[in-house]
Amino acid sequence: MSLKCPDGGRYGFTLIELLVVITIIALLAALLLPALARAQAKGQQAACLNNTRQLALAVFMYAGDNGDILLPVAYTDANGNDIGWPSLLDPYLKNPRIHLCPTDLVSTNNSYGLNELGFVDLTDPGVTTPNRLTGFHTPTATVMLGDIGTEADFKTLRPDTLKMIAPGSVINDSGDARPAARHSDRCDLGLMDGHAEPLPLKQFYLNQTPINLWFTP
Repeated sequence: MSLKCPDGGRYGFTLIELLVVITIIALLAALLLPALARAQAKGQQAACLNNTRQLALAVFMYAGDNGDILLPVAYTDANGNDIGWPSLLDPYLKNPRIHLCPTDLVSTNNSYGLNELGFVDLTDPGVTTPNRLTGFHTPTATVMLGDIGTEADFKTLRPDTLKMIAPGSVINDSGDARPAARHSDRCDLGLMDGHAEPLPLKQFYLNQTPINLWFTP
């Protein structure tokens, strides 16, 4: 209810008072929005890391059902169609959306790639024998899968790819990509022992000795 002035008018905000209120609101928004953005980014990273963990467990279940043999990156079915590895893991996943990182805004089917040296691509000429789960010498420090989706410059996007190219390899088909550091300059990775963790490119991909240290079985 408005208050009446002694002269019969009504009290109201002056222009200066309105500007002060607007300024205070703008300052509060400036303080809160970055914090909310950081909280959202952390939530998305946690969801992505959970995705990589569930995918790693699904790889183990696939190998358990197939005599220790790891799924291929892709294969050609009886009708001549190329089938990617996400389809092979779908029976072991509760939700196919697990294939998509919540921070990946360009891919529509898949945000993660298998280690090209650990998982064979049966659509490549001359490749006929998949790898075995027990064939990895240092599973705690060998990449199984992780965030992918860039060219060799680590900036130009390559969405919906399937294979994380090793540092010493070149991109030579439509399913290949480099890692994508989507989470505060880190990639969410699933390792060959089944655990998942976020790592910066410099720790597992760049300037390694030997060059494919984290990728060789």
